[in-house]
Amino acid sequence: MAIASSMVIVVLLALAITSGTVVVTFARSNDRVIKVREVVTRIGVLRDAVSDEAFAEASYRRAPNRRSWQELDDAMRAVPALIDDLRTYVDKADAITLSNLSVLNARYVTQIRSQRGRPQAAADDRVAGPALDAMRELLQSMIVRHRDFVTDATREQQGLITRLGVLLAAAFTLAFGILCWAVRLTLREHRRVQRQAASARARSLTDPLTGLANRAALAEAMESELGRPDTCASLLMIDLDHFKPVNDTYGHQVGDVVLRQVAERLRSSVRVEDVATRLGGDEFALFLKKDADADLVASRVLGAFDVPFLVGNLSIALGASIGLAHAVGRALGPDDLVGAADAALYGAKRSGRGRLVAQVDQALGVRTGERGA
Repeated sequence: MAIASSMVIVVLLALAITSGTVVVTFARSNDRVIKVREVVTRIGVLRDAVSDEAFAEASYRRAPNRRSWQELDDAMRAVPALIDDLRTYVDKADAITLSNLSVLNARYVTQIRSQRGRPQAAADDRVAGPALDAMRELLQSMIVRHRDFVTDATREQQGLITRLGVLLAAAFTLAFGILCWAVRLTLREHRRVQRQAASARARSLTDPLTGLANRAALAEAMESELGRPDTCASLLMIDLDHFKPVNDTYGHQVGDVVLRQVAERLRSSVRVEDVATRLGGDEFALFLKKDADADLVASRVLGAFDVPFLVGNLSIALGASIGLAHAVGRALGPDDLVGAADAALYGAKRSGRGRLVAQVDQALGVRTGERGA
């Protein structure tokens, strides 16, 4: 998961850097476009002013009076002011063009002023007409150049937006894929941990030699079952008779095989929901849950020891002593039930082994009885 998180962070960091670069480039391009559009607007105003000069000149030539001269004079004064204002917005190339415009406009103004008061020429015979035409051509070339720049910059912005969209889609797809992979790994790891936890719990509740439940599992089962109003359970404590000589005579390896066979016979004597337990050494227990016939189970257990245990060429006869205690309702807790079954087992051993003793204590509502094998 840490690797996946690092990969996602790297992808997002690369995306952030690339996106930032694209955004900065787009912003700078947009600033240039805005500035160029403002320049084009001002060039257009200047071009209109030059056209106003031409119209004012034509009006003056048709009607050379004070009013028409004043209009022409105002038009001629406006053009230099607009040129000076435009200089603050243009680059070096445009500054050179504006210098040429200033020269042409000054020549035009000089020619117009030198002609004031002279006999009027034909209305279409403008002395400074060529100068005005040259000025308009220069201004139009400036407008075309800047419009071409705006067009190119707009295309560049569109390309940046397209690339950014593709980049974002690719980055988010990659990040989503990495996240899905990380989630899959996390789920797999979670399942592995669950399996390990379940396996560890099973080992902690299982006797490693016989595969039966151990003392902890028995305590857990009794804790869950006992103490309820509808409780009707039984505990059989089983001790193998004459098992120590088997270990002493044949060794612990043979003794372990016998214990595993005992475990199989005990397991086959109870239901699936009951708990067959090895407490340690040659001590076993059977915890019978609700509605179990404890007497029948005890008879099966005693009968199971009628058949010798075969280990290789050896035939080993064993017996078992059983102490039985019942728990009805809330009368007994786990410790009480174990104590009662232990006392019954002690009674069975004392009575000659190979028998069942049902314990004890009228106060607990438990019947008392004894039966031999």
